[in-house]
Amino acid sequence: MLTIDNVWQLENFVKQKGATIGTKLGFVGLGQGGGKIVDAFAGIRNANGNAQYPVLCINTNMGDIQNLQNVDRANRLQLKGEEFEKGAGMDPAKGKKAMAANGEIVFETLNRVMHNTEAIVVVASLGGGTGTGSINMVIDVCADYLGKPVMAIVSLPNSHVDENVNAFEALKELVPKLEEYREDGEGNSYRVLENIVILDNKKIIEEHIEAVEQGSTEVANLSWDRYSNYKVASILHEWNVVTTLESDKTLDAEDFKNKLLFTGGVLTFAKKKINLQSGDLKSENDLINEIVATYRERNVLANGFDYKNDAIAFGINIVMPKNTEKLLNKDTLEKINRQLQEELEGVPVYYGRSTWDSKHALVYTICSLRGLPERAKNLKQESEELLAKQKEREARQSGFAIDGDLSSRQERTSTRVRTGRAAAPANPFATTEEKQVETKSAKKFNPFKE
Repeated sequence: MLTIDNVWQLENFVKQKGATIGTKLGFVGLGQGGGKIVDAFAGIRNANGNAQYPVLCINTNMGDIQNLQNVDRANRLQLKGEEFEKGAGMDPAKGKKAMAANGEIVFETLNRVMHNTEAIVVVASLGGGTGTGSINMVIDVCADYLGKPVMAIVSLPNSHVDENVNAFEALKELVPKLEEYREDGEGNSYRVLENIVILDNKKIIEEHIEAVEQGSTEVANLSWDRYSNYKVASILHEWNVVTTLESDKTLDAEDFKNKLLFTGGVLTFAKKKINLQSGDLKSENDLINEIVATYRERNVLANGFDYKNDAIAFGINIVMPKNTEKLLNKDTLEKINRQLQEELEGVPVYYGRSTWDSKHALVYTICSLRGLPERAKNLKQESEELLAKQKEREARQSGFAIDGDLSSRQERTSTRVRTGRAAAPANPFATTEEKQVETKSAKKFNPFKE
């Protein structure tokens, strides 16, 4: 069985005969959070132990870079400069300045690591300094000068006044790139940003806590952030492989790339494992309803999408056990397609079916939307509420003022006449006996002697 870091299990179909990478993606991690996410992608290897994706990490803080587990050391780049060497300190302006100051080496390294990719995925955790401050700049450079489609994976912070404000400002600049077109030197038009995947850390933390309380084996001994990183890495990789499996009804790699990934939308993924032996599946309609419901109830990374109004394109791929293909024949697939089209009226649906050696069925969905998840939509309001609470708290604080005069004061005059500063022993904290010994041997203080 293949895993990420010997911790997170990938589905077995990724190593079956004929399975390969559909789209050659390269990942660029910015800052601490972005670096950790792409480190998970760097941990994905094939049956021969070879890395599946080229990965580059860029950060101001060397400590964060050194803590990565899987990224090749030649592909870890520290942004140099005396004012940046200890990190950007949750200051996006400093992160942007650090990237600009190191522009030549950054561009050279991007060219080297990403030269053989079909698309570049820029990854950052919004809220901090380096990733938040530099992500828009890096996306522009990749789109304008590397001549490759650019995607983005970003995470929204758990509620925190400083991080929320930083995330809002970065997202406000980032999202319009989905609808921005530019021309290259030969007059060819290109979209600046092909898609965004949004991870809601607040949602993921709550989900992780609930899973731990329920004793889920999936999250055993995993912190919430590693759980999140493995989630996004595994589902994108499994989607990228499932499009290459042999099938009589294929959603192939080219359709996945051109009809679903490169659509100028926010991408959302869902995944469900269905036990075909379950007594709950008593008819074909039960199976169809279970499959179709996947996108509504099994969203992996964020919640609160308006599928009915915002969907641009929808993809579904069902991986069935080899001995049960008849349960999902072409007629059943068409019924699934029609039900999805009824729910997502006017949205093109791309669907495929594959097989694998398992007792369970797997359902993967992907949807591209011209709309944000609920928390991203409300990030401005959430940030303003946090700022208001901060101001209210500051207004309630007692402060440091000491007002008024004492009503009376007893005057006390020393009878000792001071003729100069007392000569302190070498160790004024020594015991009385030690001071006496020290005083006998000490030379007189001479303030004029060099």
